[in-house]
Amino acid sequence: MHRRMVNLTLDSLEDLPGRCRACVFWELSPLCAEAARDVGEPALEKEAWLSHTLLEWGGCGRIAYEGDEVAGYVTYASPKFVPRSMEFPSGPVSPDAALLMTAFVNPTYAGTGLGRQLVQTVAADVARRGIYAIETFGDAKGEARACLVPADFYRSVGFKTVRQDPRYPRLRLELRSALDRSVEAEESSVFNDSVEWFKLDDLELEQFFGEPTTGGHSRTDRPGPQRGGELFD
Repeated sequence: MHRRMVNLTLDSLEDLPGRCRACVFWELSPLCAEAARDVGEPALEKEAWLSHTLLEWGGCGRIAYEGDEVAGYVTYASPKFVPRSMEFPSGPVSPDAALLMTAFVNPTYAGTGLGRQLVQTVAADVARRGIYAIETFGDAKGEARACLVPADFYRSVGFKTVRQDPRYPRLRLELRSALDRSVEAEESSVFNDSVEWFKLDDLELEQFFGEPTTGGHSRTDRPGPQRGGELFD
């Protein structure tokens, strides 16, 4: 089945799984998130966050489809747009990095490489903006139904721990070195296993990987036990 990826917009936001559509774990501070729940309008707050971030920073998410079904999605932004990022003991995010907030893979598509592909898409996007690092907070325990992705998954796709924490380590993926290797490979016209994908645009990614590029969690006030899907390579 053909896999496609679209930008996360106010229109495509409606396609997110219901529990993710109304989740403001990342988008609001804990106090504001609680207030949004009390008045019963977290979905509106999520729309407001997305609209503001799109206008001020640019694209901040992708949704992957298999046919008409949402197979997964990923969200990311400058940490200054993500109040929750200041709440982690292993923070703050480095000022030169974009923050990968969360990613979701429909369990039906676990093991298809979609999780890795979502991360690759984020890397290609932020590199085009002149940002050469991605940081994220991983879940060291990998508990089910969390708003954070297991730290082991991030490590499996190249992230390195930059600040340890027994529960929520901060991890970093350096893109500049990968870009340099890609340039060297292009200059030598040798495409081998050392070629990286970080410098490629969407069309080049599609050609490199031999398939079209593609792009829920539940709300909680604390980084903790709620994850809407699985991320596997």
